[in-house]
Amino acid sequence: MNPLTPDSPPVRPLHTRLQDAASAQGMSVTDVARKMPEVARSTVGHWFTGERKPQLDHLLKLAKVLQISAAALVADEPDYAQTAEEKLHLTMMRELSPEMRQAILAMMKAQSAS
Repeated sequence: MNPLTPDSPPVRPLHTRLQDAASAQGMSVTDVARKMPEVARSTVGHWFTGERKPQLDHLLKLAKVLQISAAALVADEPDYAQTAEEKLHLTMMRELSPEMRQAILAMMKAQSAS
């Protein structure tokens, strides 16, 4: 990860990264809580509002449930980006609605099949 510079974007808080990751999977806080029965639903809700932060073991489980790397949750970096351009593409894709993301992926698959 590159050091922060004056023109670096601000680092998003963990609860915002959790919300974005859940949204990218089309999941609500309730959906995430259902997949983590070992944790009280209210606790999961507090993670998503920023009132509490998950312990490491729960963070790892959250990453698995949300299909994102724990490093991406912790470091606010898109997964698997090899270049600045890939990082930008991943960031932009995560900001799209699930419907728009699916449409773009279908277009990309069609292009790679030709």
